[in-house]
Amino acid sequence: MRKLGIIFVVIGVSMIMACTGGRYLEMTNSGAESYKNGNFREALETSEQIITELEAKGKPATGDVYALAGMAAYELQEYDKSLNYLEKVNQVEYSDANLYLYLSKNYQRIDNLSKEITALENYLLKYPNGSKAGEVRARLFQTCIESENFELAGDLWEGMDSTSSGDLNNMETWMILNRMQDNEAVCDSMSQRILHQQPDNETALKWSAESHFWKAEDSYQYQMKAYKGNRTRKQYSILLKAFKQVNADFKLSRDYFLKLYEMNPNSEYAMYLGNIFTRLDDEGKAKYYKNL
Repeated sequence: MRKLGIIFVVIGVSMIMACTGGRYLEMTNSGAESYKNGNFREALETSEQIITELEAKGKPATGDVYALAGMAAYELQEYDKSLNYLEKVNQVEYSDANLYLYLSKNYQRIDNLSKEITALENYLLKYPNGSKAGEVRARLFQTCIESENFELAGDLWEGMDSTSSGDLNNMETWMILNRMQDNEAVCDSMSQRILHQQPDNETALKWSAESHFWKAEDSYQYQMKAYKGNRTRKQYSILLKAFKQVNADFKLSRDYFLKLYEMNPNSEYAMYLGNIFTRLDDEGKAKYYKNL
């Protein structure tokens, strides 16, 4: 009889747990539906009710409940709460593409680059064909500037489709990364692609302006040094021929810097313009920009 009583107790507890579990499952489904419909407050309140009840019993909620609470809280701009719930998912066995997406958003917001990169990489590793894979790949690509991860940047760039590689932000990032590595040919090509798409892009304009300036200045210095070391008719003829290209590059640089100065009148651009007009023998404008 005593064994039979124990059996009934066990069965009774199991039935209660089953009923409770069914209730939580129903609540979770309801919360997920609310989230799907944009009712983030309702989704958060439902998931938090489950979390509160279970944690009061010393038990964690399931991963999908924590994830739901974290995502809903993020959409409601309750960021501290969002990150707290999303990080609790690590305590349970659960994986979801949106979990890593929202974790990365939270870490980006608090400027934790290493954790953001980990979340982005986990998304692409586990869900390479996820609905937000393009967005995640683009953001991971952007982080390569701050982390100076050139190898990862190269792999991501090579794996981009034509739409992503033609995206203005991605092209600008790729140009900056190649500038950091002194890959001039790539920067020249990319700057022209960017300017074709956005003529007033400051990053591309600055590269083009500086590139033509230093090409002209370096050639000017080289040819003048060669002529001073060998003052012959032949060398003078070479000098004059070279100066045609030098002047053409200075004029291109001038046009770019004039546009840049109009957009952003700072001392750096004024300094370049002053030097350019000196080389072009326009002392009036050279003096004007140098005084700025």
